Amino acid sequence: MREELPTPSGYSFRRTLLSHGWYALAPFAIGPKGAWLETTVTVSKGRAARIRMTADHGHVLLETPGKLGASEHAAAVAAARHILALDVDLAEFHASVREDEGLRWIAETGSGRLLRGATPFEDVVKLVLTTNCSWSLTVKMVRSLVDLWGDHAPDGTRSFPGPEPLARAGTRSLRDRAKTGYRAPYLADLSRRVLRGEVVPERWQNDPRTTAELAKDLLELPGVGPYVAQNLLKFMGRPQGLGLDSWMRGKYARLFHGGRRVSDRTIERRYKKLGVWAGPALWLELTRDWWGEGDEPSGGWESLT
Repeated sequence: MREELPTPSGYSFRRTLLSHGWYALAPFAIGPKGAWLETTVTVSKGRAARIRMTADHGHVLLETPGKLGASEHAAAVAAARHILALDVDLAEFHASVREDEGLRWIAETGSGRLLRGATPFEDVVKLVLTTNCSWSLTVKMVRSLVDLWGDHAPDGTRSFPGPEPLARAGTRSLRDRAKTGYRAPYLADLSRRVLRGEVVPERWQNDPRTTAELAKDLLELPGVGPYVAQNLLKFMGRPQGLGLDSWMRGKYARLFHGGRRVSDRTIERRYKKLGVWAGPALWLELTRDWWGEGDEPSGGWESLT
């Protein structure tokens, strides 16, 4: 299967791929300096397909080996579009930073979209697995979930598991086999709620309610605190808050205060003028050194692996 996916004006394929550490989490595989991205996605019940995405003259080329049925083809395209954040509208964000000489580069380089999983459910689970632990442990826990419960593709790779296999696995297996620790009951509960239709992650992106109302619902999910909720909203292009973690606080201190730690309120004041776009602007300033000229990665992005 080959499909050309149109991209928004000013879209940067590599800056999306290398926007944060998701590229290092299973089932993703990334090419040198973000030349391409591969992953395995579920395309029908119990069946997955390996897909590759490559930038190609103003669009993204989506390829997968073998043949897919019409509904499977649609599922692969939907997964690719979600992964690459093609439906996220950053026009307002880019307009706001163009007025700031120090931040204008964000709009000029097409920065701001964040790499995502194949589904919103994958993203919320992965974010829960980043809480209160090292990045290396997050990598291991995600790999375990994929290896234990992901759907198989014909080439032997596996997708990220959906809610059904995680609910079936239950708290004990999630804790003892996947080594997810205290997060296990949260993941089991979340999966069961999604299966029962009480939580529908696919609706979050286009939820007609205000961001504050959506955020309130996200905070009621098992294992979801302000950090996870704020980052989910940032993934959707509906940011609220800064989504701070220990890495961000430390990097901010090194960049702007000679290594001296400052309060979260101090960080908030620096970006207050950007309103809801403060969080994305902060993240992009903290990771600006991951890039050289244009869309050429500098190597700094590898610091998260």
